[in-house]
Amino acid sequence: MEYNTSRGDLEYREYGRTINKVIDNVCNYPDGEKKNTATRAIVYMMAQVAGISVKDDLSYHKLWDHLMILSEFRLQQAWPFTPQELQQLKERIASGDQHQHGRLSYSNNKITTRYYGANLEKMLHKIKEMPNGEEYDAAATLLSQQAKRSYLVWNGELADDNIIVEQIGRISDDERIKEKLLNTPINVPHSTLPIEPLQTKKKRKKK
Repeated sequence: MEYNTSRGDLEYREYGRTINKVIDNVCNYPDGEKKNTATRAIVYMMAQVAGISVKDDLSYHKLWDHLMILSEFRLQQAWPFTPQELQQLKERIASGDQHQHGRLSYSNNKITTRYYGANLEKMLHKIKEMPNGEEYDAAATLLSQQAKRSYLVWNGELADDNIIVEQIGRISDDERIKEKLLNTPINVPHSTLPIEPLQTKKKRKKK
C-alpha cells in the first residue's frame, strides 16, 4: 500500500496527487488524438480542482504551463498555443524559473467519501458541468480509472467495476457516467496499479 511519506514532493500542491497520477497515466498513451483529447480533459480537471475558470485566458494559459511542467513536456503534442510560447516555457524551466507566474490558489475541502479522497470527489462533483463530447468521455474514463486504483488501495482487492461506476455516478450526480460506463470494463494498466490485487483462494476439494 502507498503512503504519502514514501512519495516524492508535489511540484504544484494545489492539484493533489490524483491529478499527478492521471497525468502519468496519460503520458503512457500512444501519440494520437486519444492522447490529445485526454490531455485537454486533464486541463479541465485541473481547473476544477483549483477552483478557477478556463474561460479566463491568463488562468487557462497557466494551467497549460503547469501541465507541461508536471508532465515534463510529454504531453506537448496537445499544446494549444504557439511553438514560440512553448519554447519560452522550456527556457524558463531550464533556468529554474518555472514559478514565474505564481501558483493558483485553492481551498481545502473535507473528505466525505474516504474511498476516493477529496480531489477525486471534487472532480466528480464538477464533471456534471462538462458538455457532452470527446473531452467529457475522456474525463469520465480517466476518473473511473483513478477511482478503481483508489478503491484497490482502500480495500486491498478489486471490486466489480459496476460497483465503482455506481459509486462515482452517485457522487457526481451525473447519470451520463452510468450510461457510458456501466457493464463496461474499467481498463487500468496493471503497471499503474498501486498494489498487487489479492488472488482469489481456490476452494479445497473434499476427499
